[in-house]
Amino acid sequence: MILKFLRKIKEIISRIGNSAILDTTFVFPYSSDKEIRAKQIIYNLKKGLLLEDKKVLISWMTAYNSVNKYKVKRRDSGDRTEWYLGNHPILDGYICELEIMMWMNVPWKNTISEITADLGLDYKGMENFYTLKNHLVERIGEPHLTNIKKWGDLDLGIIQWQFNEINISIVGIEHFACKYRLSIGSA
Repeated sequence: MILKFLRKIKEIISRIGNSAILDTTFVFPYSSDKEIRAKQIIYNLKKGLLLEDKKVLISWMTAYNSVNKYKVKRRDSGDRTEWYLGNHPILDGYICELEIMMWMNVPWKNTISEITADLGLDYKGMENFYTLKNHLVERIGEPHLTNIKKWGDLDLGIIQWQFNEINISIVGIEHFACKYRLSIGSA
């Protein structure tokens, strides 16, 4: 209870003098030309992540103390704060449940560095992993890194695209089950 109170006080103090500016200079809708569309998606990604249904760009310059305006739900636990942003189409129509997480020891004025989405567990997670891979290959080209290994019948590893300081990674790991995750953020 005291931790939650202290966290809230720290968050409120961090907002003093902070006025986040909404970036509206993104490109959307995307071109039907494959090469132009890839450039447009990458242009947007270098600025932030576009929630295509809302036409809102969550800028990489957004401070953690401003993330509440995007949330559907927020959860404060012992060592982190998690914001659940809901289901949104991103990267030209891929729909997923997005999240932002901040470790408790990170200052509230720091900017977000990553937005993630769980892709699922075991066979369903692996299916979503490859569906997303195919979606991204179609939109932005072949990945810059692919390192996949078998774990029984399942594939684990990483598929990654990198555009200067921005990474898109889809990862499969074994941790009590095979878990698959999308991560978009700074390198």
